[in-house]
Amino acid sequence: MIINLSDFLDNRLDKSCTAAFNAAAASLHDGDTLKLGGGKFDLYPDGAYIKHYYISNNDAGKKSIALPLIGKRDVTIDGEGAELICHGELLPIVIDGCESVTIKNLILDYAYPFYAQAEIIGSDRYHTVVRFDNEQFFCNVEPEGRLRFSSPDGWENITDSILALEFSMSERYKMPVPSADKPPYFIYTGKETDHGFLSSMYKNIQPEQLDSNTIKLHGNLGFMHTEGSYLVMTHATREYPGILVTDSRKVALSDLTLYHTASMGIVCQLSEDISLSKIIAYVRPGSGRLLSCGADATHFVCCRGKITMQGCKFTSMMDDGCNIHGIYMKCRDRESERVVTASFGHAQQRGICFCRPGDRVAMIDADRTETVAVRTVTAASLVSPDELRVEFDEPIPDIGNNYLLENRSASPEVRISGCECGINRPRGFLLSSAGRTVVENCKFYNMNQGIQLGGEMRDWYESGPVDDVLIRGCDFNNSAYAGGAAIYIKPSLYEKTPENFFNGRVEINGCRFVQSTQRFLIADLTKEIIFRNATYICDSSLPYHPKLGDNGTVVTNCGIIEVTDAKLL
Repeated sequence: MIINLSDFLDNRLDKSCTAAFNAAAASLHDGDTLKLGGGKFDLYPDGAYIKHYYISNNDAGKKSIALPLIGKRDVTIDGEGAELICHGELLPIVIDGCESVTIKNLILDYAYPFYAQAEIIGSDRYHTVVRFDNEQFFCNVEPEGRLRFSSPDGWENITDSILALEFSMSERYKMPVPSADKPPYFIYTGKETDHGFLSSMYKNIQPEQLDSNTIKLHGNLGFMHTEGSYLVMTHATREYPGILVTDSRKVALSDLTLYHTASMGIVCQLSEDISLSKIIAYVRPGSGRLLSCGADATHFVCCRGKITMQGCKFTSMMDDGCNIHGIYMKCRDRESERVVTASFGHAQQRGICFCRPGDRVAMIDADRTETVAVRTVTAASLVSPDELRVEFDEPIPDIGNNYLLENRSASPEVRISGCECGINRPRGFLLSSAGRTVVENCKFYNMNQGIQLGGEMRDWYESGPVDDVLIRGCDFNNSAYAGGAAIYIKPSLYEKTPENFFNGRVEINGCRFVQSTQRFLIADLTKEIIFRNATYICDSSLPYHPKLGDNGTVVTNCGIIEVTDAKLL
C-alpha cells in the first residue's frame, strides 16, 4: 500500500512537520511504502516521538525523533528527493526492532549546525583572535570565562572544552593544517576536565569577548595559528546522529545526502545485514560550512551478517568515514563457575547488551593478548546500564586482573566497493571485524590514515582483530599527513607480546599511493602481510607534518611478509 505524507499535513503553513512525520510512521503496516513527495520539510522537537536510547560511541538519553520506525516489517520510506531540515535537538530517523526496511532518496541537514567555525584574524604565540559568522555560528564568553555556543533554534551549550581543527582555505588543500610547530588539532579548555582529548597545551587559556562576533584567546599556545585560516570547533556532545539503526535486520539505505548531522551520520548497532548505497556526506554547496558530520559518517557496533557499502562518498567529517567494530567488556567478577559480570570500558558504550544466547564469547587476557577460553552464551542481561551479567554453557577459568570479553559471533562480513573518503581529521575506514573484509576500488585523500585495521583493548575498547582482509585497487592520496600511514595496522593494546599475533592475514593488491613521504604502511602484530602490485609516487608538494621526517614503511612483530611488484616513481 502507498501512503502519502501529504495526507498527514493538515496545514503546510505550520512551521514544523514533525507531528505529521510521526503520524505517518505510526500508520505503516507490513508491505507499506511511505512517499514524502519531495520538497522541503522543517522539523522541530515539538511533536516528536520521545524515547530513551543508549547509542554506542554516542551519548545516551531521551531523544526527540522526527521519523520513528519501531517494530516495522517490510516497509519503504521514499523521500522522492525530500529535504529534512532539522531545528534544534532532534534525531531525524530511528529504525528500531525492524526487519526489511528501506530508506531512500532523502537529504538531511540542520538549519544551524552543532559546531562553530571562525576566521582567524590575528595570531601570535600568546593570543589568537577569531571572528564568527553570526548568521550561522553563535559564540559568546560567559562572565566566568566559559564559552557559550547557541542558535536561534533555542539550544545552547556552555562549555570549557572544545575540539578544534585549523582548516586552510586553499582550494587545493581544504583540510586540517599541520606544521612543524603545531599539531593537526587541539583542545581549548578553560580548566581541568575529564575530556578524552584534553591537551595540556590548552589549559588555562582565557577567552575575551572583543565584540558581538569576535573573541580573543589569551595564553601561551606554543605555536601560532595562520591568519586567514579557519578554526572549526566541535563543542556539543554526541547526542543526535542522523539515522540510528538498532536491533534490526535487513536494512537498506540508499541515495541519501547528509549535509550536516549533530554527531555521527549513520549509527548501526546490534543489527544484522546492513546495506548502504550512494550515501553522501559533505557540506552543502554555497553554505560556507567546513564540517559535515560532527563525528563519523558511518558507525557499526556489534553487528553481524553482512555489511555492504557501495558508491558512498564521505568528506569533511570531524571523525572517521566508516568505523566497524565490536565491544571489549571488562571482566569484574566470577559469580560462579559459569557466570561472569562485566563492565563497559568506555562510558559511551554503556547500556549495550553486546551478546545474546547462542553467541560464542571469548575471554581474553589483555596483558598477554591471549585468548584463555571461548564459551557459548546461555543467558545475558544488563544488571544496570554499566554492568552486564553473562552465563555460559561450560565452566569458565578464574578471572585475571585484566581480562576482557569479546563477542566472536558479532563479526560481520564486510564488503566496501567504489567508495570515496577524504578531507577529515583521522581515518577513512577503521575496520575491526574478524569476518571476511574486502575493500576495493576506493579512494582516500587528505587524512591522517586511509585505512586502519585491528581493534583496541584500551581507550575506546573497540574489538577486535581482523582475520582475513583484502584491500584491492584502491587509491591513497596524501593519506598520512600527520603521523599515520596510508594503511595502518597497529592495534592499541596493554602489552605487546610478539609471540601472540593480534591480526591474521592482510593482502594489499594493486593499490596506488601518492604521498609526501613513504609512509604507505605501518604494521604490528600481524600474522601475514601480502603486498602486491603497488605503485608509489612521491610528491613533495603535498603537505605533511615536518617533524615526521621521511620515515617510510614500518613493520614490526609480524610473521610472513611478502612484497612483490612494487613500483616507486
